[in-house]
Amino acid sequence: MAKFCQNCDTELESGAKFCPGCGNAVISQTTDAELKGDTPSQGGRVGFSDKINDPKIIESMEKSKKAGRGCIYILIPLPLIIYLIVSFVSDEVELKDALIIGGAISVIFLLFNLFTSFLSNAKRSWDGVVVNKRYRERTRRYKDGNIEHYDEYEIIFRTDSGKKERCVERDHHGRCDVYYYDYLEIGDRVRYFPQLNFSYEKYDKSRDSEIPCMMCKEFNDIHNDICDKCGNPLFK
Repeated sequence: MAKFCQNCDTELESGAKFCPGCGNAVISQTTDAELKGDTPSQGGRVGFSDKINDPKIIESMEKSKKAGRGCIYILIPLPLIIYLIVSFVSDEVELKDALIIGGAISVIFLLFNLFTSFLSNAKRSWDGVVVNKRYRERTRRYKDGNIEHYDEYEIIFRTDSGKKERCVERDHHGRCDVYYYDYLEIGDRVRYFPQLNFSYEKYDKSRDSEIPCMMCKEFNDIHNDICDKCGNPLFK
């Protein structure tokens, strides 16, 4: 049966990942049963999971938020407190300078917390398609003359609203795990969850043998329902 581009109706060749007419990534045309995830397969299901609303997932996210808020409540006033203590026990820092310097650092911590809270806001979620992947060998030169070599892995997405999004992972001689670059392929449809540790859920998991835990990033056997490491439900 012939397939056609959902954007411009150009006929597609079998196995094509991009439309020859408009260049859009080809999204697999599935039946209603597949959209519901009822199609049996050797791998996982086809369709986005509703586990984001699972009570266990919600509970884990709340625990993570509480722990983060606890650290922030301590870190934000800490510089100001330290400088005030130093000004009282030492003549090296005057009270006025302690208020200015300590207060400025505390404000920076507050702004950083607000920025990270914005980035992890669930309202920034989107659906899209992987349109490109790039690997680069990078070099960074520091002012002290040191040179650092690292690998950069970039994934480019096009959201359903037409925006371009990027995901960049860096491997500094094995000091950083690369999760998304190996997991996602060009043409994969994904859903982005900024509030989760593993932020990209794949729509079509039918060809996968492993599935990532969205809470701890541990990869599990595709037939598992619960993460072996943290015990949270897998997004199946």
